[in-house]
Amino acid sequence: MRLPRGDGTRSRISYPEALHMLSLVLNRMSAVFAALSIVLALTGVGCGGASTDTTDAATADDGSGISFGKGEVPATVPASFPIPDEAVVGTTLVDANRGLTEMVLTFPASLSAVVTYYEENLPSRGYEISASDGSGSQWGIEFEGDGVSGTIAINAEGNGISSAAVQLTST
Repeated sequence: MRLPRGDGTRSRISYPEALHMLSLVLNRMSAVFAALSIVLALTGVGCGGASTDTTDAATADDGSGISFGKGEVPATVPASFPIPDEAVVGTTLVDANRGLTEMVLTFPASLSAVVTYYEENLPSRGYEISASDGSGSQWGIEFEGDGVSGTIAINAEGNGISSAAVQLTST
């Protein structure tokens, strides 16, 4: 991957560095999604009757086709995509115009257990893994199948907790 420098040239960064940068961006997106959820709750957007549903969702009214959510796997994720039962769905983003879906998952498991889960379950559900590489604290998996190409950026959060930023693009 090449990133622009201030002098107009480009600098090469490694795959783990790119994953770390993606992780930082997604962590910031999580904060933005949380703030957006608070604003929507305070302004009464999406008010209805009483509900015990713990999910949040918001759709931009500007025609961009972008919607944000929390706590629920977006409908744009193929049914065949593996998500362990114990995974907790965090923030989500769906950009319908670009065919892009992103979601953050948290697992009560080590990074190596999450990597093993995806390396075993993606192929068994018809996805082809094109890359799987990382270190003891970060791992990236690239794959394609069931009408999507995607990446999973997995991070060890400590205390037996891992998180994953999943990005799917319709093919």
